[in-house]
Amino acid sequence: MERIVSPIIWPPYPGVDLRRGMEGPSIRQVQERLNITGANPRLATDGRFGPLTEAAVIAFQRSRGLAQTGVVGIITWNALFSNEPAPLPPTQPSVWPPYPGVVLRRGMEGPSIRQVQERLNVLGANPRLATDGRFGPLTEAAVIAFQRSRGLSSDGAVGPITWSSLFSQVPLPPSSVVRTIVIDPGHGGYDSGAVFGTRMEKNDNLRLSLAVQRLLQAQGQRVIMTRSTDIFVPLVERSAIANRNGANLFISIHRNASTNIAANGVENFVFTTAPASTAQAAQTVLNEVVAAGVQSNRGVRRGNFSVLRNTNAPAMLLEMNFITNVRDNQLFDQNLEAYAAAIARGTMRVTR
Repeated sequence: MERIVSPIIWPPYPGVDLRRGMEGPSIRQVQERLNITGANPRLATDGRFGPLTEAAVIAFQRSRGLAQTGVVGIITWNALFSNEPAPLPPTQPSVWPPYPGVVLRRGMEGPSIRQVQERLNVLGANPRLATDGRFGPLTEAAVIAFQRSRGLSSDGAVGPITWSSLFSQVPLPPSSVVRTIVIDPGHGGYDSGAVFGTRMEKNDNLRLSLAVQRLLQAQGQRVIMTRSTDIFVPLVERSAIANRNGANLFISIHRNASTNIAANGVENFVFTTAPASTAQAAQTVLNEVVAAGVQSNRGVRRGNFSVLRNTNAPAMLLEMNFITNVRDNQLFDQNLEAYAAAIARGTMRVTR
């Protein structure tokens, strides 16, 4: 299982493996980067994954000790772009998740199609789509209906224009209203949380929380972290931090775990007796996360967790995929920036 511990990768992995025969802007980015790293012969940056591009990918993989497949998956992508700095939040693309680089159409399958299905559901697809990652007739019909509603060409395919229209609400423009938002990365220090192999929940929680902090601060919000490093913070102190600072919203970020390795998906908890407004806020944030791409939506639930019980502000505990599920871990790593943007977007909507 791969763990991504490098700095933010820019541009972000497009969500699909790039291979010979494909075309698109992500392939152009790969060609440009291979030229920078010394591709010989120099590649035409035409966005077409032909034999010369494949040979250059293999040569790069060989130079980095990677599997020489000629395919640009997430490991090769990250090796290519790991030294590329991400632009500052205000200049980041306004679309999350990023366009996958290929036109999605009926008959195709994959995580990008699941993201489209989830987003169409959030936007009111009728009938509601199965989020199975298969581009069938119902998904095509929902795409056509969406295109018509936005005045786009109604071809039923998701190209860059339709993709941008679907996801263009990320992130929101800076708000003129400043709220105090407390982000609580679960566990820390000697409390590792759930463990799967060498992977520790506390580390995943912190990575995602720091990304959310950065995006919310870019929106002009006052963000307070219960921890910003690998330290232990008692549960009661986490709530006390929110209460002392007059928080408008408290979000505790965790990874789920189960003895059933097939268990997967995301869910958002509120306190047992939390008002309907808090549950609705949790639903708003969850909807945005689901639209960023998950295996399953486990819904908003109620629980008697200490940080929910003892926090005065509306509080939620977001379980971001199962650390005990291999595919969920892949999604967490691939979609970390998209998940952070989704949480930030949902947060901005419920605090306006």
